[in-house]
Amino acid sequence: MTHRRRSVTRGQALAEYLAALLVLAMLIGFGLGGEGSVIDTLLAAVRNAFDRQSGFISLPL
Repeated sequence: MTHRRRSVTRGQALAEYLAALLVLAMLIGFGLGGEGSVIDTLLAAVRNAFDRQSGFISLPL
């Protein structure tokens, strides 16, 4: 059985992490099929929830 040096193994893991982060960044940043990006959808949902909460708080008792 052969033993690999640790530096070679660390380099491989770094390349895999960078590839995974690149794919994740592309999925989050770009919409698919003409849709808005995931970030835009998330921000719209947060904005909608904040508007609803603020409207509920401003109701008279």
